Amino acid sequence: MTCNLIVEKSDAIMTVTFNRPEKLNALTPEMYASLGQVCAHVNTDPTTRLLMLRGAGGAFAAGSDIAHFRSFSTGQDGVAYEEQFVSILDALETVPVPTLAVIDGVCAGAGLLLAAACDVRIATTTSSFGLPIARTLGNTLSAYPLALLTARIGSARLMSMVARARMLQATELAEIGFVEEVADRDDFGDLEMQVIGDLLAAAPLTMSATREVLRRIRNTGLPESADIVRHVYGSDDFRAGVSAFSRKERAQWSGH
Repeated sequence: MTCNLIVEKSDAIMTVTFNRPEKLNALTPEMYASLGQVCAHVNTDPTTRLLMLRGAGGAFAAGSDIAHFRSFSTGQDGVAYEEQFVSILDALETVPVPTLAVIDGVCAGAGLLLAAACDVRIATTTSSFGLPIARTLGNTLSAYPLALLTARIGSARLMSMVARARMLQATELAEIGFVEEVADRDDFGDLEMQVIGDLLAAAPLTMSATREVLRRIRNTGLPESADIVRHVYGSDDFRAGVSAFSRKERAQWSGH
């Protein structure tokens, strides 16, 4: 593991903390790889009965670190990135224990997807959620993560989140069921302990079987999307988006 991803085991609970608070816990390739290693460990560790994801310093995760995208030279780089990210989502979705996303602060982009891949999500009332890629980088998601978000929040709301690049509050997402429960920070610790107790008491085979069948239903007939991802990541707009984001400016889109 790295200092940017802290892994702690307490009794039957494995906790992963994204630890780049100065960057709102923006996720690096190394952090993704470490999370994949944690999932692989949980798969073979009979003493772990719950996997938790959380963020340090007032954010869950604000997305992928944009610095990684500066090295992209072709659309195929985007395809490779999406394939790596999908492998992490798949690893998180297929661990044999319940998974819980504990969200306090910004949960956006890749952070939103990691939370979506968990079985249950709880959040503080001040947390915010979004997928602002149409305003920031001008990139796209592949079929797997789009199908995952569609299953969690619905296609109409997902399209609105992308088109308007609006951050939604935890209470809004609790109303549609994406967030299981919300609480003020003063009461959040009690809510967390209650949900942990519920998940530890759940029959593990029931949990893993239900999750896996739902995952198979969602992914049946999942379309190929590498050509679309390659086109968008290879575009002038994506390069303009990365450059503008690095300068803390808004990109001017050309549609090419």
